[in-house]
Amino acid sequence: MGPMRGTVASWRKGRAFSSSSSSTASLNKKWDAVVVGGGHNGLTAAAYLARAGLSVAVLERRHVLGGAAVTEEIVPGFRFSRCSYLQSLLRPSVIRELELTRHGLKLLRRSPSSFTPCLDGRYLLLGPDAGLNHSEIAKFSKKDALAFPRW
Repeated sequence: MGPMRGTVASWRKGRAFSSSSSSTASLNKKWDAVVVGGGHNGLTAAAYLARAGLSVAVLERRHVLGGAAVTEEIVPGFRFSRCSYLQSLLRPSVIRELELTRHGLKLLRRSPSSFTPCLDGRYLLLGPDAGLNHSEIAKFSKKDALAFPRW
C-alpha cells in the first residue's frame, strides 16, 4: 500500500487549528477522537466533539473538505455546488450551537434553483416560476412540461 493521501483537519477545544494534506506528524499524533470523512456530517460531528473538549482529527480521502457542500467544476466550464442546496436542511440548533453564522455561514435562496447543462449545449433551468419551468421542460418534452405541475 502506497502513502496515504487526503486531508487531515484537526480541532482542539472547539477551534480548528490546522487543515493540511496528510502528513506523518498528523497521522502519528494521539487524538481523543478520529472522524473518518470530512463531509458536512463529519465536520459537524467533529465540531461537537471538539466543543466538548476533545482533540479531534478528521480524515478525508479527497483534497478538500465539505463533501456535498463543495462547489466544483464537474462539466468543463460549469461550477456546481454538488448538493449544497441540502444545507438548507441544516438544523437551526446546529447553526446556533456551533455559531456558524459568526464563522461565515450564509444560506442563500437560489432563483433559479437548478441549472442542468447537457453535453450537446442544451440546458434545463428550473426555479420557483411555473411559467419558466413549463417552457424549459417543453424544450425537451411537451408532455412532461404539461405533467410537471401535477408531479
